[in-house]
Amino acid sequence: MIRRVDQLIETSRQATENTQYTDTAGLQDSEFIQYLNDAQDEIHAIINNTFPSILMKDEEITLVSNQEAYDIPRDVYLGTRIDLVEFSFSGNQQNYYPLKKGSMKERLNGVPGNPSFYIRRSNQVLIQPRPQSSGKIRITYQYSIPKLDVRRGQVIAPTAVDPVTKTITNLYLDPLQVIQDQELLSQNYISIIDKNGVVQMRSIPITAINTTTGQVTVDPSFTFKDGETISVGDYACKGEFSSTNSQLPDICERFLLEYCNTRILMRDSNTDQDAISAVMSKAQDTITKAFAEPDSDPGYVAILDPQYFGWDIF
Repeated sequence: MIRRVDQLIETSRQATENTQYTDTAGLQDSEFIQYLNDAQDEIHAIINNTFPSILMKDEEITLVSNQEAYDIPRDVYLGTRIDLVEFSFSGNQQNYYPLKKGSMKERLNGVPGNPSFYIRRSNQVLIQPRPQSSGKIRITYQYSIPKLDVRRGQVIAPTAVDPVTKTITNLYLDPLQVIQDQELLSQNYISIIDKNGVVQMRSIPITAINTTTGQVTVDPSFTFKDGETISVGDYACKGEFSSTNSQLPDICERFLLEYCNTRILMRDSNTDQDAISAVMSKAQDTITKAFAEPDSDPGYVAILDPQYFGWDIF
């Protein structure tokens, strides 16, 4: 696992001889965090464009009879990178079959039936025809990874969440430790992570933090997603989707640091773009070699239109 952001910042400070700083002088942590995020964005793009199958996952969505539109998962990379949509009339794994991708000109407005294709519309998929009964779709996609941040407060009791209404009934941060309330409030949203940086709950809208009691005021309209939770001992980061640990492969850590160090050392230079390009070129070359053959099993050409071979289709 790539080290926490605060640990990477300390390493970068030592490498660039920026260990002496105060709240009003020297390079602040915020600048290092920005450069580490820039590096992560660059490397994430390289991986997703070169080996899109590396950072992929799927999500199941329960269908509603006669309902056409369904939101795509909120962590789809760039909001666009969907690889496959499948449908199961029973919701069971063995009944899934792939839906073909269509265009808005093919949209059906007639009676519902058994879905055979889908249409992308903004952040939704339109199931065609509309399902005549319940069932599920399974979306396989390239996923986004959390932005990088540092721990800005630790969760304590009486924090509580209601799994039935999916609401936060209490959220408290430890007032005996430093609570970076202004940073947490700066983006109007926070994420909750565990000690290893795994996101436990994201996109929590907050309106106030009482640093005396530690109480965090959460927008009462907020509801969390299935599987999300908050536990005593977790940590708060600022932003809708953030963590203290990068979810990139471990091999990427040195490039995060190289990029950050280069930006720090060259921040006042007119030639920084060449240096940064050299770092990213080296990162791309290493990643390409490392993942050139992620699996030894040979792949085959996908047959998308089996009717041309005289085979039956779904």
